[in-house]
Amino acid sequence: MKSNVLRSILLLSILFFSINVEAKNKPKPNVIFILVDDLGYMDLGCYGSSFYETPNLDGLAKKSVMFTNAYAASPVCSPTRSSVMTGKYPSRIKMTNHSGIAGPKGPGYKMNAPKPVGSLPLEEYTLAEAMKDNGYFTAHVGKWHLQNHGEKGKAHYPEAHGFDVNVAGHNAGQPGSYFFPYQHPKHIWSNVPGLEDGLPEEYLTDRLTTEAINIIQEKREKPFFLNLWYYTVHTPLEGKKEKIEKYIKKAKKMGIDGVLDGVPEHNHYQKKIQNNLSYAAMVESMDENIGRIIASLKKEGLYDNTIIIMTSDNGGLSTGRGAYSATSNLPLRAGKAWVYEGGIREPLLVYWPEKTKKGVQCNEPVVSTDFYPTILDMVGAKKVNEQHLDGESLLPLLKNSNASLKREALYFHYPHYHNENSMGPSGAIRMGDYKLVERFDDMSVELYNLKDDLGETKDISKENPELTAKMKEKLHKWRKETDAVMPTMNTNYDSSKDRNLIKRTMEEFYNK
Repeated sequence: MKSNVLRSILLLSILFFSINVEAKNKPKPNVIFILVDDLGYMDLGCYGSSFYETPNLDGLAKKSVMFTNAYAASPVCSPTRSSVMTGKYPSRIKMTNHSGIAGPKGPGYKMNAPKPVGSLPLEEYTLAEAMKDNGYFTAHVGKWHLQNHGEKGKAHYPEAHGFDVNVAGHNAGQPGSYFFPYQHPKHIWSNVPGLEDGLPEEYLTDRLTTEAINIIQEKREKPFFLNLWYYTVHTPLEGKKEKIEKYIKKAKKMGIDGVLDGVPEHNHYQKKIQNNLSYAAMVESMDENIGRIIASLKKEGLYDNTIIIMTSDNGGLSTGRGAYSATSNLPLRAGKAWVYEGGIREPLLVYWPEKTKKGVQCNEPVVSTDFYPTILDMVGAKKVNEQHLDGESLLPLLKNSNASLKREALYFHYPHYHNENSMGPSGAIRMGDYKLVERFDDMSVELYNLKDDLGETKDISKENPELTAKMKEKLHKWRKETDAVMPTMNTNYDSSKDRNLIKRTMEEFYNK
């Protein structure tokens, strides 16, 4: 009897030792961070689209934690990208708009927007630098847009912020074209660099994926951290011809071909139906290429030891004065450049093999500042608390999708005008199920219960004065704590030239 007990203890000890040795000898996980430009919350099949086709991401969602309340830190691209790289709200580093520009201005605007920082400050200790210091090979492929448009040279390119390799990342926010040679006949600043050896009719999303696969297949001792930041689905809307033809047939079959319908949104219209053929083709190409990435990981035997995070940098482009916006975010309100849900709520999938349950949804509100500490936690690296001041590790949510974070609120700050936004400079705070939106030109506020009113259709601020006052106070306090820059009143404002003076009917809007 005693010998049997000793034998059992010995066997358990050997097993425990073997598990520990295996865990210590297992290589660190690779990390692929996929950022799709301007992809809307409703643009994937797994998030509700019936027109766009995303079988690869839908399949990935079944093996991932799927977040339903994930936010970009800004309704436009560069600020959100800076939040990913720094773990800070864009307002904290004054990077509140893209390209270092204040945005539209003149006598038709009530306010003068502040001039933002245009390049990611070199003193920021980026996520890439942290990963590199923790033994990772770091690579950036695709759109960067964290250097001022007017800045010459490569002082703030990915290489200056911790990346060993940079493919096609520069200071432009969109490509000259999605087809080789990826150039624009007039806007030379948008020509994509470093891909001059392409082939005729080569498609940019395909080429960037090929570059990423080459990095994945390269044999090295170090694990890799790959920033795969696609230019797609940003304008110009250029899809492959054969895919566009496919969606022409699909739209006709669904009875939505040529349907132009919109929902009034301030002095704009929000696209009501997802039926843009070129956009649909671009979404499918994006999904197809993420499928190529997954296939490559499986071929190399890396799929079960690679973390994949996929999200967007702001809401889908769904509003405008033009006749045919890129996508529809409904039931979410508005889109890119607005602090309503359509402009900041994003799809987010996190695939972490052997660490999370497959195909679960997490409803806890999270934001793009959270990626920095989360990724460090996932790879077992020490967090950099003095850097990612505004980020919270999502590890508790990845381990238990029903868990919650201690954070009380999320904040958003966009003190600029934008051609796709007729609301003007504004900010927002989300606290629990409630969201308060503040318009800076008159400091008016709106309050919504997102649980009951996802589309932000009913302002309940007057019915809830105490909550409204509390959230407004917290928003103002946060702006002060982060030293957020604010617009100032325009002394040259001319009401007769107000940018929103002309209000077109739907017929005028669509036939212009």
